Formats: sequence, structure tokens, C-alpha cells
Amino acid sequence: MKKIGFFGGCFNPPSIIHTRIANNLIETGKLDKVVFVPVNDYYKKKDLVEAKHRYNMLKLATKYYDNLEVDDIEIRENRELFAVDAFEVINNSSFAKETNKENVFLIMGSDNFNKMPTWKEYERIKDKYNYVVIDRDKKEVSSTLIREMIKKDDKKVLEYLSKEVYKYIIDNNLYIS
Repeated sequence: MKKIGFFGGCFNPPSIIHTRIANNLIETGKLDKVVFVPVNDYYKKKDLVEAKHRYNMLKLATKYYDNLEVDDIEIRENRELFAVDAFEVINNSSFAKETNKENVFLIMGSDNFNKMPTWKEYERIKDKYNYVVIDRDKKEVSSTLIREMIKKDDKKVLEYLSKEVYKYIIDNNLYIS
């Protein structure tokens, strides 16, 4: 059976680091497919661009990878979702139904995994799902820094974004002001 990982997040913007992490999980045989799941517009975070833009950028960022996909399952919910709600939506998705429960994994950074005990209904979710936890590299460039580089028109940002994502950002005037 296929092992499918769901990589949820803001992806504000989606960087080469995101696709590299997902592709590495496939190349090392941990997963057979990774589905990116951007949060919807109800998610409260500073400088978060509209979900439709983050979804479109993810589609561009993953278009050359056979086993990386993007789904708008959280966006379609069109309501505020806590982790417990988002996990349930993901678990009931058509992608998750391609395999058995033991082969569905939620991908998250170690920072979020360590915060899980503070989440709403943590007891309900802690043992219900399988997780792939990614250690965050302290030297890794954050999305916040990438957005600052875009604002400053720093062309070094092209080291962290695909050309297609960068063009989409410029064409749609994202992160500029």
C-alpha cells in the first residue's frame, strides 16, 4: 500500500526547502507521495497572503515532481480549523482513502510537534495519527526572511524560490508592501 504524507502549513511563500523536504521523504522511501495542504484564510498569521495565491504558488512549486501534489481540502472548508479539525479533514480526504490508516502520515516541523501538548483536544489526536517530524535546521532560511528579501527586491531570493513561484509573486504584487 502507498504511504502518503500530508504536509500542512502556510507556505507563505512555498520555498525550494519545502519541496526538497517532501522530495527527500520520497527518495529515502519513507513515503510514496506527499500532498501539500495549505491552511485557509481563517488562519491568523501576520503577512499571510490569500489562500488562493498560496495554493497557486504550491501548484507551480510542485509541477515538476511526479509524487508531490497539492490539495485545497483545508481551503474548501471555509471555516476556522484547529489542528484537530484539520487532521480530521485530511484523514477523510480522497488521498487518504487511497491507502489504509497505517499508511497516512502528517508531516510537521519539530517546533510544531513539540507544541502539540498545548493544542486544542491534544488528547484526542496524539495517538490517533502517524507523524513524520522534520527537524528544523537553525541555518535554514525562513519564509519570513524570504518575504523580507522580496520586499527589498533582493535577487538572492531566487536561491530559495523556484522561478515560477517568484514570477507569480511579482505578477501578483505579493509581499511587496
